[in-house]
Amino acid sequence: MNKRSKTVFIAASFTAAMVLMIFLLRSDRTDEPAGIIDKKYRITRQDYLNSLHAGKKFDSSAAGDYFRQGAANKHTLDFFSFLQDSFKDMEYADHMKAVRDYLLETIKPRERADEMYELYARYTEYQKELYMDRDRWAPGGTPEEMLENLRKIQDFRRRRFGEDAADSIFGVEVKSNEYALRKQIVIGNAAMSGKEKEERLAALRREMWGDQADTIDGADSPRDRYDEKLKIYQADLAAMGEEERERKLREFRREIFTPEEAARMDSAGSQLKFLRDRDREYSRLSREILDDSSLSEQEKRRRIRELHDRLYGGSGKPAAGTE
Repeated sequence: MNKRSKTVFIAASFTAAMVLMIFLLRSDRTDEPAGIIDKKYRITRQDYLNSLHAGKKFDSSAAGDYFRQGAANKHTLDFFSFLQDSFKDMEYADHMKAVRDYLLETIKPRERADEMYELYARYTEYQKELYMDRDRWAPGGTPEEMLENLRKIQDFRRRRFGEDAADSIFGVEVKSNEYALRKQIVIGNAAMSGKEKEERLAALRREMWGDQADTIDGADSPRDRYDEKLKIYQADLAAMGEEERERKLREFRREIFTPEEAARMDSAGSQLKFLRDRDREYSRLSREILDDSSLSEQEKRRRIRELHDRLYGGSGKPAAGTE
């Protein structure tokens, strides 16, 4: 593979890594206006859910149908990844010839295949340019910085492909990432209470997803929703006493899980609290025995053994760190 060909495929990997990094950073900071992608580009809940599963196999048998109306749409990015993977380990010229032959066989009419080939050639040049200036576009920083970088890279794409083509091709990816980042920003805002964050997140869903707002996060598992709830209310829970915090956690469980699941979690939570309290009591009382200078070492060992048997019975040693 020559240097140019290697650059194209390294750039593809770099682009995928950048997208993955944005999705992996799911936690935290203040609000920003939405709207990198205009709402005229109808991006559905299913498009969003598909974007969360990057690397899903492209259905090449449907390529002719996907591009019947034009080369640039929400399927184009997956199709280009499929082409790069299908004709890899080639010299650049051989790769492009193989792609062109495939397009002529797959995409009809001939004019549409030519349009797709020209768009693909521009895409490979874009990837190379992206890679050559990778320090500028590398993901990282705060969610606010990543959101601003997302805006800038989409502007860069618009200059390379034209606004309509860029937003048609990258719209799903950009809107999905924007939503994830803006959620992080709200959840991590230390100036807001948990209730305020939930209200802001509901407004964010309405703003970005309209009539799909109520179901946009519906595919998240109950455990994921519970973990997100704990992040939203992290500061509130930290400020509560132990009993109040446990009541609040039970409330969250009943809101998110089935009654049976919530009951099991409550039972596990109560058991954990019992074990934790018992370990604390053992640690406190054993420390008092060890610090009693009126006792001999033999008497200390005897009393600690009796304390252990009283609190733990035949269950073995106390939890690590309590001795």
